[in-house]
Amino acid sequence: MSGGNGGNNEPVPDDHMKSTAIGPPLNANVMTVPIFQLENGVELKEVKVCYSTYGRLNEDGDNCVLVGHSLTSNSNVDEWWSEFIGGGEDEGKEAKCSLHLEKDFIVCCNYLGSPYGTASPVSENPETPGKIYGSRFPAPVTIRDNVNLQKMVLDRLKVTKLSMCIGGSMGAMLALEFAASFPEYVEKLVLIAGCGKHTDWAIGIGEAQRHAIVSDANFEGGDYDVETGGPKDGLATSRMMAMLSYRAPVSMDEKFSRMNVEGKEHPLRGSAGGENEKENDDDDDHDKAPSREREQTQQKRKSFDNNHVPYWQVESYLQYQGQKFIQRFDANCYLQLTYTLDSHDVSRGRENGDYERVLSKLTHDTLVVGILSDVLYPFALQRELADCMPNAQLYTIDSPHGHDSFLIEINSLNEIIRRWRNGENVEVRDPCESVALLEEQRNRERRQSSSADHAPSSTDLEDCETLKRTVRALREELARVHGNLRAQTARADLYLRKLQALTDDEGENNGKNSETSRQRNQKRAANTFASPHGVIVLNDPGYLSEGFSPVAMKNKASSLSGPVFGKIKANNTNNGDDSNNNNATSINNGTSHAGV
Repeated sequence: MSGGNGGNNEPVPDDHMKSTAIGPPLNANVMTVPIFQLENGVELKEVKVCYSTYGRLNEDGDNCVLVGHSLTSNSNVDEWWSEFIGGGEDEGKEAKCSLHLEKDFIVCCNYLGSPYGTASPVSENPETPGKIYGSRFPAPVTIRDNVNLQKMVLDRLKVTKLSMCIGGSMGAMLALEFAASFPEYVEKLVLIAGCGKHTDWAIGIGEAQRHAIVSDANFEGGDYDVETGGPKDGLATSRMMAMLSYRAPVSMDEKFSRMNVEGKEHPLRGSAGGENEKENDDDDDHDKAPSREREQTQQKRKSFDNNHVPYWQVESYLQYQGQKFIQRFDANCYLQLTYTLDSHDVSRGRENGDYERVLSKLTHDTLVVGILSDVLYPFALQRELADCMPNAQLYTIDSPHGHDSFLIEINSLNEIIRRWRNGENVEVRDPCESVALLEEQRNRERRQSSSADHAPSSTDLEDCETLKRTVRALREELARVHGNLRAQTARADLYLRKLQALTDDEGENNGKNSETSRQRNQKRAANTFASPHGVIVLNDPGYLSEGFSPVAMKNKASSLSGPVFGKIKANNTNNGDDSNNNNATSINNGTSHAGV
């Protein structure tokens, strides 16, 4: 991490949560809001909100720090961000922590749709006593809905102002939306690894995870038995996908190094009737007579028996994460929360949707934290926030661990936030500045230290590792720039081709189809539509339009819906020019080459 210990020296935890079941965490409170109307118009009754508090509210009610948790966390900040909280009985820790129990009144509310105590698919539906919401929980619940509900909770707690609103990932979205919805109510913001609006990339990742859940035969339309059934395989698969998006290639490669699991068989590819199955039979005494359906399923899963496919450690890790996750989460809740993420757009309904203008009006003192290796919410999204918000500082985390770095590099992140709250300028916008800041900090420590017990060789090695990561980050940034340039070039080429095609069509409609006119038009087109300086015309940029079917634009509003993807049509009509391919089948622009 920038200004930290380099990331590799800190252990990578298996999971940031200690909870092993759904329901409110220990020492949490539950408040009931009689009536709450969602943005979609649905009115919820007897809405339970689970929240945790730390410290005491002062007489003026203005020392509250609201913490927004991540997608699958609960309201117990001490469970997943304990390093941030100090004071109270541990007075010596207070000076080192960014959240002070003696100064701050810390509040964290669980989100709507989460299985940890707030109204959700697993909570009782007041309209059907004794039964849970299940599939009848209204969707989507937006980030803005959560902000409005949490504001009601804070009002009941007699909070008059938030001295700071802080959150990571989904929590950063909550904090940003809180400032936009109640600008005078929030004093400072800390936005960690978040964004101002959920991107199509992130929406796509969420949809793949949702598809895994609803495709599970045990999903049953969302009305499954939460205690004994449900789409556990689908939920585990969703978690496995999510874990990959939370990390980065370098982190996974360094952690596993293409190692195999020695002495164990793949749980889905084990040999039928082998020792591994006997061991499993001994462990499953409660189910010694599996059903015929289960036996058939097991046999299908062991279809790789004779292929000798290796069992990689990364496979074992992902399967472990999936199985661990289904013990503490619910499938319907996961669907709801991913829809909530997709709703996030701080500019929606504000300033005519002018994103940059909306951000420019958020004049709060803000610390934006971005992660260079984040593939879920890339660093450019945090840099965009910092560039548009007038009083924002951007701190760059240079860690190989991807999006989850804000949960892994906790100690270093805590130190940065503590210094920022004390009035220091902690802005670091690129890895080169990070190296300079790190070197300056170490030189200051050396000068202030009374004992010269620092090993120079160790320091040199750390500096070397930091420089290596810096070079790697710069290369990744350069690759992203080149990729964007190629995409923009291809897009410009496509527009030029379309414009020229329209001109050719217009010429034909006007009857100018003689050979002389055609040659003259071609010459004029060549002169008019020559590639602008710096634009490289690529051959056949069809991938930009493939898979999209044109939509008839009846009015201006219809154009906002965009093209329709996935409409595939086979066209067997021959125009007389394909005599050599009489049996050929042509596919129109609905063809998708994904996976080729």
